[in-house]
Amino acid sequence: MSAESSDSKNPILSGIGNVFLFLVPVSLIVMMGIVGVSFIGGMKGKKVEDAPVAAVAPAAAPAPANNAVAPAAGTEVASAPAPSGGSAAIDPELMALGKASYAMCAACHGPDGAGIKVGPALMAPSLIGSKILLGDPDLSLLVTLKGIAKENMDYMGMMASLAAGLDDQKLAAVLTYTRNEWGNSAPPVTVEQAAAARAKYAVVNAPAGVKRGEIEAIVNAHK
Repeated sequence: MSAESSDSKNPILSGIGNVFLFLVPVSLIVMMGIVGVSFIGGMKGKKVEDAPVAAVAPAAAPAPANNAVAPAAGTEVASAPAPSGGSAAIDPELMALGKASYAMCAACHGPDGAGIKVGPALMAPSLIGSKILLGDPDLSLLVTLKGIAKENMDYMGMMASLAAGLDDQKLAAVLTYTRNEWGNSAPPVTVEQAAAARAKYAVVNAPAGVKRGEIEAIVNAHK
């Protein structure tokens, strides 16, 4: 009886043992597979993180606008010309002649153009920023050729006619000089303008000089 029971149990125990023996290696294989996959994935992730980042190439310089050609390396770019005006744009020889001719004017207007002082008064008005000098060239041409009548004591001196002492070249030069000296800036007076003024103002009857208040009216009447 006991022998038969023992024999009947042996196949079951044997089957369980066989199943156990089968599952253990399979489980080990599966676990090793999972570990292996995780390890490989981690290695790949590390390689990606450790991979050097490609350097970003600098952006190309923008092309010059309006199809302009960029200057070659080492070449100098010419700067824009400075605006003209003032004595820098006047013929140096003309300025030199004007300065020499101004000697007869300096006795009253002063070497600095500010007017010679006689106590609290001035011998003649300042030429610095003078509206008559820097305005229409015909204004200063008329005054220089005819002089200014002395009507009051605003100035101690009297502007005499310089028509006889200045030919057309010197007349143009002295006015060009005074219009572009001491900070003044105005277009030069030409010899042609001086000659034209001498001709058209010859008929002006003002032996003692023109009145200051009539200068503009005379110029406008002879345009």
